[in-house]
Amino acid sequence: MTSEDAGLADLREQLALGHRLLHHYGLAAYQGHVSARVPGTERVLIRAHPAVSLSLVQAGDLMVIDLDGNVVESSADYPVRVGAWALHTEIYRARPEVGSVVHTHQKWCTVFGIAGKPVLPVLHPPTASIAADPWPVYAENGGAVADIKQARRVAELLGGGVACHLRNHGMVFVGTTVSKAVLGAADAEQQAELTWQAMLAGTPEVIPAEVMRGDVDGRFAPPQPDVRDGVARGEWGNQVWLDEHPDASYERGVWL
Repeated sequence: MTSEDAGLADLREQLALGHRLLHHYGLAAYQGHVSARVPGTERVLIRAHPAVSLSLVQAGDLMVIDLDGNVVESSADYPVRVGAWALHTEIYRARPEVGSVVHTHQKWCTVFGIAGKPVLPVLHPPTASIAADPWPVYAENGGAVADIKQARRVAELLGGGVACHLRNHGMVFVGTTVSKAVLGAADAEQQAELTWQAMLAGTPEVIPAEVMRGDVDGRFAPPQPDVRDGVARGEWGNQVWLDEHPDASYERGVWL
């Protein structure tokens, strides 16, 4: 196996894990999808058309497409690309620094998109930084992205940011790596749910922008391993443990 083949094999494993974690965190059941740019190419590794629960996605279920949506490589069992493939490819085309794109229909973030209200940065600066800036809202076509023109509009609205509401439909998140994009979606959902609960209790107090500045400025910096007590746990941190112990997942309704 060449180093290039090994790199793609590892990326497949990372992407499959990313899908499973969306399920473990209650962000999607079977309709969400994560993609990754294949380094040094004009190709994208992406989930095939939904056929199984995200909790069951494995590396072999993924496919490779080019930026025009042509299928380059797929499994015999799952040969059909996802309908919103252009949402991914147009973001990659517009954002060379982006290495991964996540699309979900997650509950709490979507609620705020429907209402046209901002999710606030309210808990723990590193995770709250995902909401340090208001997310743009794509409101065409009921928020669904069905063609390249609509996908380009989402990419335009997203600009240099990390998230965009697809009003009445869901969310899209980006990151330099699969882990950053997936954990960004999880962090955003936590901030959204807590924003809602704080609004019910009173007026939310947000974390000051200067406290989050380092995390915001480092959004698209090269990834660093998660080190605790001198032990490097890898970029995913405890998420690999969660994948091995799905019974520890959040006990909440999982949205499609």
